[in-house]
Amino acid sequence: MTEKRMMVFTNMANILAICFMLAASFFFACATILVKGLGGSIFGDGIHPFQIAHARFCFSFILLVIIWVLIRPDTKSSNLRLHLLRSLFGWLGVSILFTSVLYIPVSDATALTFLNPIFAMIFAVLMFREQVGLIRWSAASISFLGGLLLIRPTMNLTVDPIALLCLFGAVVMGLEIICIKALSSRENVFKILFLNNFFAMCIGFIFLPFYFKPPSFLELGVSLIIAICMLSGQFCFINSLKRAETSFLMPFFYTTLIFVILLDLILFNSLPDQISYMGASIIIFGSFIVALREWKIKKL
Repeated sequence: MTEKRMMVFTNMANILAICFMLAASFFFACATILVKGLGGSIFGDGIHPFQIAHARFCFSFILLVIIWVLIRPDTKSSNLRLHLLRSLFGWLGVSILFTSVLYIPVSDATALTFLNPIFAMIFAVLMFREQVGLIRWSAASISFLGGLLLIRPTMNLTVDPIALLCLFGAVVMGLEIICIKALSSRENVFKILFLNNFFAMCIGFIFLPFYFKPPSFLELGVSLIIAICMLSGQFCFINSLKRAETSFLMPFFYTTLIFVILLDLILFNSLPDQISYMGASIIIFGSFIVALREWKIKKL
């Protein structure tokens, strides 16, 4: 293959990867906004966020079972403990996010989840002894300051407890990323998704009797749409990462926040305040520094 053809092929792969990432961002934003409406009595009397999280994993698993029946991929694994640990972190992180969007601005909850790669980096240093330079540590510190701004500290050192819970959720999601990183080199994508949704569904069943209420047909339909959006987002996200470098794609993932703000404005006539804009901008700025540095390294 000539150099010119190789360049065209790479550019096409990058464009397709960007399209997949933008689609993933849109699906995740749609799911987040629908959770806000489903938990906040827009589509009925309101459903507990843990029940919404359970429905998300349950419906996703049912859809994956249908796919499994059609194509019969291998789902046996010798890493069940790691799958279970990843699913525990995933269920807890999603449950915290779904709870947070009901009590704080949905843009704040979304921006705070963008901190999970920062925590994943810290855990990678502690667990895998990965080398992280001064620039990445500085960028992580900048993003973390943005997260601290979003928990809205006051002069008497009080903070928004739900935003603080969301920050903890980002830590949990960072641990989930570490598990995914360990699994990705051992298992195929379908197996990871299949076992993740199965275990997370089972974990949700344990707590379901404490907050379950029979949903209406409309609430059931919206729950199904949330599961489809989350599963479609995961599919697009993974396919995007298969076609281009993570550092190249991450800035496009931050369009999730733009989609969330636009959908929140259209559906709920709600806009973030100045602190929300400032905190989100600082988080994204810190992440852009890492992405730009990684991109320059790849160019050398």
